[in-house]
Amino acid sequence: MTSVVGELKADRRSRARRERANRERSEIRARILDAARETLREGTMFDLTMQRLAANVGLSRQTIYRYFPTVQEIFRALSDEVISEIYADLPDLPLSDPNFVPAFVDVALSVFCADSEVVRVLVLASAIGRATGDWVQVDPEQVLSSALSTVPAEHRRVSRDPDVAARVLVTYFRGALYGWAAGFLSDAEFAQEVRKAGSLTVA
Repeated sequence: MTSVVGELKADRRSRARRERANRERSEIRARILDAARETLREGTMFDLTMQRLAANVGLSRQTIYRYFPTVQEIFRALSDEVISEIYADLPDLPLSDPNFVPAFVDVALSVFCADSEVVRVLVLASAIGRATGDWVQVDPEQVLSSALSTVPAEHRRVSRDPDVAARVLVTYFRGALYGWAAGFLSDAEFAQEVRKAGSLTVA
């Protein structure tokens, strides 16, 4: 009986150690990403280096590398957080509802503009990553095409074909997105252009 009790105690201690280690890893990862955001707010994508992060977080470069083997992995993690935040707050509407696309646009804009200094840099970094072939990201054209294919054809202003309507929306959106990321558009101007794209696509 005492050996069973001893095993249960050892198992609880082992589980508690694993949980504590997981919590510590999550906290360190979050600290690294917070420091990366702060670096991007103060500078450019080229200011984000492992050496600078290590100094800002108070960790060794080796520790940073253990969590993120490359700076691109940090950009990817930050971008994934932005995309996850958008998809976590999708409009509570059926895809077939003509109000879905404008509501989706509002959600995306609120996330993008909430920390626009960081998101602008992430947009530029992801464009460079896609151009070099080492960045894979969800294609918004596929997502919008799926949404627009469920919208009745009479509500698609640009084209009755959902793929064409999605391509128009994404093309217009990307133009506004890259202009905004490069600093040619303010947050308000960016929001206005993106809403205009949505209104061109769905009536």
